[in-house]
Amino acid sequence: MKILKVYRVFFSPSDTTKAVVNGIAKSFADYPSEEIDLTKFDVRQKSYEFKDSDLVIIGAPAYAGRIPAPVVDALSRFHGINTPVVLIATYGNKALDDTLMELYKNVIDKGFIPVAAGVFSCQHTFLSELALGRPDEEDQKVIRTFGDELRERLRTAVSYDFKPLEIPGSYPYVKPPMGIFPFQVETNEYCIYCMLCADVCPMQVISHDNPFNIDHTACIRCGSCLRICPARAKFFTEEPFKKLQGVLRGFTDKRQEPWYTIG
Repeated sequence: MKILKVYRVFFSPSDTTKAVVNGIAKSFADYPSEEIDLTKFDVRQKSYEFKDSDLVIIGAPAYAGRIPAPVVDALSRFHGINTPVVLIATYGNKALDDTLMELYKNVIDKGFIPVAAGVFSCQHTFLSELALGRPDEEDQKVIRTFGDELRERLRTAVSYDFKPLEIPGSYPYVKPPMGIFPFQVETNEYCIYCMLCADVCPMQVISHDNPFNIDHTACIRCGSCLRICPARAKFFTEEPFKKLQGVLRGFTDKRQEPWYTIG
């Protein structure tokens, strides 16, 4: 199989899914490459057409065991022509559930051929000590091995002789789509009106005129605004957020190891 270009596609408000996708792409560093950052609102509104000579690596995080709704919407405008695709799901060391299966189901009927898939634990958005620092050095070794094995498999592939991938998860999905959170993004008096939060918001739900004005019904609690705020003026509603963190601490003891498969 002759690959002429690699596309790095990801939704990654905390840059961890991006790190995994880019790590795999390093094995193809001598190929022309293009980034499609689905975290950006404008990027998600575009349509994309891919050829059979393209390799598309798509990464998405688990949001309550499913891929985020904006990723589903963006992938509805992706179309391939016998295009090999690599599917990557990341999660905060708690539960993957149906995330990878949903990612698979959202590309399988759009002209893509899934040639490989992987699952990687990344630092949790709501509790930093859960998978702290991941993907770490050990993860990066696995990611690089995955990329190198994938490159060799594509080099030796005859036409499209890939075995069907065994994708973890259930279909119909066991997990419902992410529901309403018991907490929301708040803003305190330390806000300096720099508007960085509005600029980075993947959903564009923070007003560019007033950073206190947030559409909480469309907010996905990704934490982008909290991470970028130089004044630490953004925070999640304290009591329900602390309660969730208490539940998540029960998953900090066991390290979930990476997993991948190549067809």
